[in-house]
Amino acid sequence: MEILRNHPCHTQHELEPQNYTQPYTCHGCKQKGFGPRYRCEKCDFDFHQACTYTGTDPVYHDYFSGSKFMFLRDPPEPCHPTCKIRCDACRNYVNGFVFHCEDNDLDLHPCCWNLKRSYQMEDVKFNLNKKMKGKCMWCNRKSLKDGGSDNGWSYVSECKKYHVHVTCVTEMALETWYNNNNGGGGGSSSSGGRGQESLALEKKVKELQAVGGYGDDGFGKNKFWRILKFIIKTIVSIVIGDPTMILASFFINLLP
Repeated sequence: MEILRNHPCHTQHELEPQNYTQPYTCHGCKQKGFGPRYRCEKCDFDFHQACTYTGTDPVYHDYFSGSKFMFLRDPPEPCHPTCKIRCDACRNYVNGFVFHCEDNDLDLHPCCWNLKRSYQMEDVKFNLNKKMKGKCMWCNRKSLKDGGSDNGWSYVSECKKYHVHVTCVTEMALETWYNNNNGGGGGSSSSGGRGQESLALEKKVKELQAVGGYGDDGFGKNKFWRILKFIIKTIVSIVIGDPTMILASFFINLLP
């Protein structure tokens, strides 16, 4: 990451690479970020690395064959005034920078644009899918609580038995960090916050153990946890713009 000069969205000062261990709101996509970012201290201005993109030519995503995307600094106009544009990957609202395909009505946050299409963990391969076809390993639901009419992207094992929403793990990771740092201020954690979050995670762990689906066809308990932790660390590090996996590692260490 090198110093950015004369960025079209912030020409008055240089944007310097920083690596604070607090979440921030990106001034580009308006989504949460963590760890490495481009920042102007004088203006309290932050960018995801992915949001520094300035291209004006059409770009193509190998997940959408034949779809042509344009990088927009403002969200496209919705089809109806009461509608809001959602990212087709994480299903969160699009409030700023976005890759938009007008022909197929597709929208992707810049960080979601960077999600890998497949991961190999031990002998299990997970592929990125548009549709959720089973219950998420993490939230134990097929539908997102607030995903509109779509479930968002998910990683699905090739055996079709194991699924995880892209957005579930990032939201839980950020919530965990905030609860352990008094709202994200970066100070020391309160014992009360740790206690509450530990109880929440303990409850979630018990739920996963009850419905995780391991124990048959060689997919044992330890392997289930290793794969789930790998997915969490990988997705969190990409979606919130933390290539060093600081936040993801912090979150994983709270799990037994």
